[in-house]
Amino acid sequence: MSELSGGLESFFAAETARPEVQVVVSERFRGEDGQALAWRLQPVTAEDMQRLWAAGNADGGSGLVLRLLARAVVYPDLQDAALQDSYGVLGAEELLLRMLSPGEYGVLLAAFEKQNLRPEMPELVRDAKN
Repeated sequence: MSELSGGLESFFAAETARPEVQVVVSERFRGEDGQALAWRLQPVTAEDMQRLWAAGNADGGSGLVLRLLARAVVYPDLQDAALQDSYGVLGAEELLLRMLSPGEYGVLLAAFEKQNLRPEMPELVRDAKN
Protein backbone atom coordinates (compact mmCIF):
# COMPACT_ATOMS: atom_id res chain seq x y z
CA MET A 1 0.00 0.00 0.00
CA SER A 2 1.42 3.35 -1.03
CA GLU A 3 1.71 6.15 1.54
CA LEU A 4 -0.35 8.26 -0.83
CA SER A 5 -3.29 5.88 -0.77
CA GLY A 6 -4.10 6.91 2.80
CA GLY A 7 -5.23 10.34 1.64
CA LEU A 8 -1.85 12.01 1.86
CA GLU A 9 -2.57 13.78 -1.42
CA SER A 10 -5.17 15.78 0.49
CA PHE A 11 -2.21 17.59 2.05
CA PHE A 12 -0.62 18.54 -1.28
CA ALA A 13 -0.28 22.26 -1.92
CA ALA A 14 -2.68 22.26 -4.86
CA GLU A 15 -5.37 20.70 -2.68
CA THR A 16 -4.93 23.04 0.27
CA ALA A 17 -4.65 26.43 -1.37
CA ARG A 18 -6.28 29.21 0.62
CA PRO A 19 -8.07 31.85 -1.43
CA GLU A 20 -7.62 35.59 -1.28
CA VAL A 21 -10.26 37.49 0.66
CA GLN A 22 -11.78 40.82 -0.18
CA VAL A 23 -12.91 43.43 2.31
CA VAL A 24 -14.21 46.96 1.97
CA VAL A 25 -12.08 48.76 4.52
CA SER A 26 -13.70 52.15 4.04
CA GLU A 27 -16.19 53.96 1.87
CA ARG A 28 -13.48 56.62 1.36
CA PHE A 29 -11.72 54.54 -1.29
CA ARG A 30 -13.94 54.53 -4.38
CA GLY A 31 -13.49 53.37 -7.94
CA GLU A 32 -14.34 55.30 -11.07
CA ASP A 33 -17.91 53.97 -10.84
CA GLY A 34 -18.31 55.48 -7.36
CA GLN A 35 -18.46 52.10 -5.65
CA ALA A 36 -16.32 51.38 -2.59
CA LEU A 37 -13.19 49.46 -3.51
CA ALA A 38 -12.44 46.14 -1.86
CA TRP A 39 -8.96 45.50 -0.57
CA ARG A 40 -7.57 42.04 -1.38
CA LEU A 41 -5.60 39.99 1.10
CA GLN A 42 -3.64 36.86 0.36
CA PRO A 43 -3.06 34.31 3.08
CA VAL A 44 0.29 34.33 4.85
CA THR A 45 2.23 31.29 5.94
CA ALA A 46 4.11 30.39 9.08
CA GLU A 47 7.23 30.84 6.95
CA ASP A 48 6.18 34.44 6.19
CA MET A 49 5.68 35.04 9.89
CA GLN A 50 9.10 33.65 10.81
CA ARG A 51 10.89 35.70 8.15
CA LEU A 52 9.09 38.91 9.08
CA TRP A 53 9.69 38.31 12.77
CA ALA A 54 13.39 37.70 12.17
CA ALA A 55 13.67 40.73 9.88
CA GLY A 56 12.08 43.03 12.43
CA ASN A 57 13.37 41.54 15.64
CA ALA A 58 15.16 44.81 16.44
CA ASP A 59 11.82 46.24 17.61
CA GLY A 60 11.24 43.28 19.90
CA GLY A 61 8.68 41.85 17.51
CA SER A 62 6.15 44.57 18.37
CA GLY A 63 5.61 45.46 14.71
CA LEU A 64 5.06 41.87 13.60
CA VAL A 65 1.30 42.20 13.11
CA LEU A 66 1.77 45.32 10.99
CA ARG A 67 4.45 43.62 8.88
CA LEU A 68 2.22 40.55 8.39
CA LEU A 69 -0.72 42.72 7.45
CA ALA A 70 1.36 44.68 4.92
CA ARG A 71 2.60 41.37 3.50
CA ALA A 72 -0.96 40.07 3.12
CA VAL A 73 -2.38 43.08 1.25
CA VAL A 74 -2.15 42.57 -2.51
CA TYR A 75 -4.58 45.33 -3.53
CA PRO A 76 -3.97 48.16 -3.32
CA ASP A 77 -0.30 47.60 -4.08
CA LEU A 78 1.32 48.97 -0.94
CA GLN A 79 4.75 48.74 -2.60
CA ASP A 80 3.75 51.21 -5.32
CA ALA A 81 6.07 54.23 -5.13
CA ALA A 82 3.45 56.66 -6.42
CA LEU A 83 0.96 55.54 -3.78
CA GLN A 84 3.59 55.87 -1.04
CA ASP A 85 4.61 59.29 -2.37
CA SER A 86 1.01 60.48 -2.33
CA TYR A 87 0.95 59.89 1.44
CA GLY A 88 4.52 61.10 2.00
CA VAL A 89 5.83 57.80 3.33
CA LEU A 90 8.37 55.16 2.43
CA GLY A 91 7.40 51.52 2.90
CA ALA A 92 4.25 49.42 2.98
CA GLU A 93 3.92 49.43 6.76
CA GLU A 94 4.19 53.18 7.02
CA LEU A 95 1.70 53.53 4.19
CA LEU A 96 -0.90 51.43 6.00
CA LEU A 97 -0.50 53.50 9.14
CA ARG A 98 -0.83 56.79 7.28
CA MET A 99 -3.61 55.68 4.93
CA LEU A 100 -6.04 54.20 7.40
CA SER A 101 -7.92 55.47 10.41
CA PRO A 102 -7.81 53.26 13.52
CA GLY A 103 -11.27 51.90 12.67
CA GLU A 104 -10.33 51.14 9.07
CA TYR A 105 -7.14 49.46 10.25
CA GLY A 106 -9.29 47.37 12.60
CA VAL A 107 -11.54 46.25 9.72
CA LEU A 108 -8.49 45.20 7.70
CA LEU A 109 -6.95 43.44 10.69
CA ALA A 110 -10.20 41.56 11.41
CA ALA A 111 -10.27 40.28 7.81
CA PHE A 112 -6.62 39.23 8.14
CA GLU A 113 -7.32 37.40 11.40
CA LYS A 114 -10.34 35.62 9.96
CA GLN A 115 -8.28 34.46 6.98
CA ASN A 116 -5.10 33.47 8.79
CA LEU A 117 -5.99 32.43 12.33
CA ARG A 118 -8.21 29.73 13.69
CA PRO A 119 -11.71 31.19 14.06
CA GLU A 120 -11.50 31.15 17.83
CA MET A 121 -7.93 32.51 17.97
CA PRO A 122 -8.83 36.23 18.34
CA GLU A 123 -11.01 35.39 21.34
CA LEU A 124 -8.25 33.27 22.85
CA VAL A 125 -5.79 36.16 22.39
CA ARG A 126 -8.22 38.62 23.99
CA ASP A 127 -8.86 36.25 26.89
CA ALA A 128 -5.13 35.80 27.43
CA LYS A 129 -4.63 39.58 27.55
CA ASN A 130 -7.34 40.03 30.22
